Amino acid sequence: MALCVLVLAACARQADAPASTPPPMLIDQRGTTMPFEKAVGHIVFKPYVPSTQVLAYAVLPPLGDLDTDAHRGIGIEYVAPGNRAMLLSQWPKQDFTVAFARSTGPLAPCVLAHYKADGAAWVTSQDVVMTLQPDGSVAPSAVDDEARRLMRAGACR
Repeated sequence: MALCVLVLAACARQADAPASTPPPMLIDQRGTTMPFEKAVGHIVFKPYVPSTQVLAYAVLPPLGDLDTDAHRGIGIEYVAPGNRAMLLSQWPKQDFTVAFARSTGPLAPCVLAHYKADGAAWVTSQDVVMTLQPDGSVAPSAVDDEARRLMRAGACR
């Protein structure tokens, strides 16, 4: 009988233990997360959505100008092939030149550039600025490969 009470007490303590919480996602640091249907109500362009498992959507502050629907972006954190979490961010280009210190000039449509070692960027033919970065440690070549995969799949239209 005493053994039965000890086993029940141990089970009760384990049941009361809180479940481990997942680590925060990169997208949580970039914008306000919300369901896709609500997020697209805060932007004025049609975003590209990867055809893989999406983890979260967020409305992003503008790259420049006033914080309005016309200037805001959208972030999409998703699982890329190879089970890598990636953050694809998109903004309307607006009327300014986008260039990074690491690149040799302004972003050209559908030409991959780098704004950091493991961060890729490009402009679509519809004047949407896109950036891609990993959520975690990933080789820069893996980010480039994923950016090229996205461009071939439609993230350059």
